[in-house]
Order: sequence, then C-alpha cells, then structure tokens
Amino acid sequence: MRSMRHTSTYDIASITRHADSRGAICLVCLLCLIPHHYARYAALSLLFFLWGTLAARQAIWAGNVLPASTQEATVVITATDHMTTHYGRITQLRGKPLFPAVGIVLYGQYLPTEVCAGQQWAMTLKVRAVHGQLNEGGFDSQRYALAQHQPLTGRFLQAKAINPTCSLRARYLASLRATLAPYPWQQVILALGMGERGAMSQDIKAVMRETGTAHLMAISGLHIAFAALLAAGLIRGGQLFLPVRWIRWQTPLLGGIVCAMFYAWLTGLQPPALRTVAALSVWGGLKLSGRQWSGWQVWCCCLAAIIFADPVAVISQSLWLSAFAVAGLLFWYQWFPAPNGNFPWSIRWLLNLLHLQAGITLLLLPLQVALFHGISVTAMLANLFAVPWVTFVTVPLILAA
Repeated sequence: MRSMRHTSTYDIASITRHADSRGAICLVCLLCLIPHHYARYAALSLLFFLWGTLAARQAIWAGNVLPASTQEATVVITATDHMTTHYGRITQLRGKPLFPAVGIVLYGQYLPTEVCAGQQWAMTLKVRAVHGQLNEGGFDSQRYALAQHQPLTGRFLQAKAINPTCSLRARYLASLRATLAPYPWQQVILALGMGERGAMSQDIKAVMRETGTAHLMAISGLHIAFAALLAAGLIRGGQLFLPVRWIRWQTPLLGGIVCAMFYAWLTGLQPPALRTVAALSVWGGLKLSGRQWSGWQVWCCCLAAIIFADPVAVISQSLWLSAFAVAGLLFWYQWFPAPNGNFPWSIRWLLNLLHLQAGITLLLLPLQVALFHGISVTAMLANLFAVPWVTFVTVPLILAA
C-alpha cells in the first residue's frame, strides 16, 4: 500500500486508493446484482458506511500528513479578529489544488497588511494537528475542531497577499460596523444578528456563559428557521394584494427557503446554519411533493440528509442537542400535549411557554449530563425568559433593521 505522504495529488481520490475501500466497493456492486430487496438494502447501507468512512479519513488526513514539514500553501481567509487570530482554508498545496479545502487557524501573528475575509494569501506554513486534553469532563477541543472542519492550527513563516480583495460579506460587515459604531451595544447586535462574536468584551461573554445564554449569540437553527418563517410570512402577506391567477401556494415556501440560504451565507455559513438549511430544504421538498409524512418520518429524513451531506457532523455536540431537542418536542407534544382550558390568552400563552420549557428541560437532561457532566439550574431559569424574548423580539427587530 502506498503511503499517503508521498501521493502526488491532494484530493479525495488519493484517500480512496486502499485495498479495503476497493474491496468494499466491489462487494456493493455484487450485492446490487442480487435480485432481492434485502441485498439492495445491504448494498445501500454498506455504500453509506463507505461514504462516512471516506469523510472520516478526509477529516484526519491533513492532521496526519501535513505537520511533517513546512508547507507552501494558498490560504483563503474566512474570518479574522483583525489582530493575531485568523481562520482560513488551504485551497492549494505546492501549487496543486486541494479538494476539499482544509480548515486552519493561524495564531499569534499579525499579517503584513490589513486582513479581511475573502483574501487569498501565499504562505509558508508550519502546521500541527489540533489536539485536546485528556481531562475527563473538560472541553474536547479536538472534537470541536474536527466538527467545524478546522483540523489544523499553526503559524506562517512567510505570507504574501495574492488577492487582497475582501469578500462581499466582509465588505457588508465593515459597513454595518461603521453604521453601528455610535451604539453602545453594537457588539451584541452583531453577535445576535450575524454571529460575529469576536469583538464582544470578555465581561459580556462571562455573563452569558455563567447564565447559560451564550448559545443565543451563535447563529443556530432557531435564527435560520425564524428568518425563513419571517420571509414566508411577508411573501404570503404580499400575495393578498395580487390577482388570484398570480398566487401560488408554493411561492412563500420557496421564498422562505431561499431567504434561509441567503441568511446562512450572510452569517458566514457556520455548520449549524448549514445543517438547518439542509433540513429546511428536505422539509420543503417533502411539502412540494405532496407527501403526508408524520413528524417522526420528517425528522428521520432531515437527520439522514444532514449526516449524508456532512458525515463528520455525528461528532458535533450541537447536532446531537438539536436533533434530540426536536425529537424530544415531538415526543412531548405527542404524549403530553399542552393543557387546554378556558384561560385568558395571556395565561394560556404563559402555560404553553412553561409546558414547552418543562418538556425540553426534562427530556434533554440526560443528554446534557452526558455531554457536559452537569446541569445549571440558573441557566434553565435564564433561558425561560431569554429565549422567547430574544427569538420573538430582539432578533426580528435586528433583522428588520
């Protein structure tokens, strides 16, 4: 077997040149020839297993091979704190394209000129694989980095800008920062609306971490889904002023999905946002096809689509929390529906909110203990008020502005 360290190309094909992979692919082809549906199911299962194995090998390839020596690479900057921390993707190694691009975090150095997302740099890199600490109950930085597709850290020995032009999103964020400069809470506004948490002060981060509301600063499925819902509602409202022959029920659905894709791009295409877009697209496709699936069937289909699009997402804690939260809510409202009674709307709204919070808290309790080795009572109380306020008041106002 030829070592991957000496391969002349840097792509997926170089990872699939293994006897075990070729043998498994041959087995899939043989199973497909057997005229029995069980054989077809086995072939499909084995094919998806190979797809996941390929993604895993691709994720660890860079950390196993590239730290051996200095690397001449082309790096596209994806995010920066405009000081000494830069996030990028290696698109070329020694003049040869690298597909898929490998994520890297550069620490501790200023670049020679002003840096922004979208720039291309020619760099001589000294890299190392991300590693975590063997502390039980501690934060697993290696797992987080692999789930974020950033398996490398390092520093540059030389750097020269090839294309100093900033991306469209970076230019928009720069203009937005200039607009929000007079406001004292501009950092929180940017974090809530765009997921830009790098400029937040340590005091604000500490308060949110201690109260368990730091997740509100990350662009998650809640933000993307609400943007889609807001766009669909606006489009549906606009249809009321159109002639009947121009109205199509599919238009708000498609408009909401397109808006979700645009908002995910605007917030930097973070993995949770991409997973939400994938799930929304699957759900929209099922609605357009006219299929009447149960909530559990839709959940399974969306989760399968997410894992197929990004098999490495199975090690992401945010995916586990999101998937189990949706499953928990399906179970909760199926077996313990919200109380119905002749209450005033304000009391009924409060009861529904308490019912929702109680369900999500109780059903996610085992997963929280398994992932974080503990729970926070104050976080539950803080989220009871912070989540609905931020979701239904703060974020809509920021998006509208």
